[in-house]
Amino acid sequence: MPVTTVRWPDYFDEQAYVIEAKGWFADVLVEWDGRRYRPVFYDPVRLGQEITDELERGGAFFREPNLVVIDRVTREHMEAAIGALADGGFPLVPEPDRG
Repeated sequence: MPVTTVRWPDYFDEQAYVIEAKGWFADVLVEWDGRRYRPVFYDPVRLGQEITDELERGGAFFREPNLVVIDRVTREHMEAAIGALADGGFPLVPEPDRG
């Protein structure tokens, strides 16, 4: 099985309570099987707010690439989701190669 490397931003631990309260986080980089991924984590309440806001602004749809919905946006929940994604072959869109 490919190795999964998770790179958290330096500020994460200091700001973890703010990130959880916001219910959204997209600044973690995951390396899996030689590719890089940036999952976008939402809790269900925040996701519902984002969808409603977009549609009320006249958007025809809501789309978020690499969307992962978890109960709470904490390191523990994100790491569990990343592990499950890795077990499932990491079915997200990888970052473009910059080579």
